[in-house]
Amino acid sequence: MRTKNTLILIFLLLSALVLSALIGTLTQDIIFLKWLTWSDSIGFDTVNLDLSVINLSLSFHMQINVLQVIFISAALLIYYKVR
Repeated sequence: MRTKNTLILIFLLLSALVLSALIGTLTQDIIFLKWLTWSDSIGFDTVNLDLSVINLSLSFHMQINVLQVIFISAALLIYYKVR
């Protein structure tokens, strides 16, 4: 039962991200809906780890917009109602 709940949560979150990206792309040219596509980037630049045998470089960047926050919040509310 726990696995089923986890899969439902993952499905809802992924579908929220995909739908928000789709709707964000469709509404970016509409003047009165442009605020939905306001976004900001968070993350860190390259971090290098040199062990003389292996050179590992890591960086992380994520861009999130208003529509994604709304859709993820809705997905979490739906999950807690369904669960």
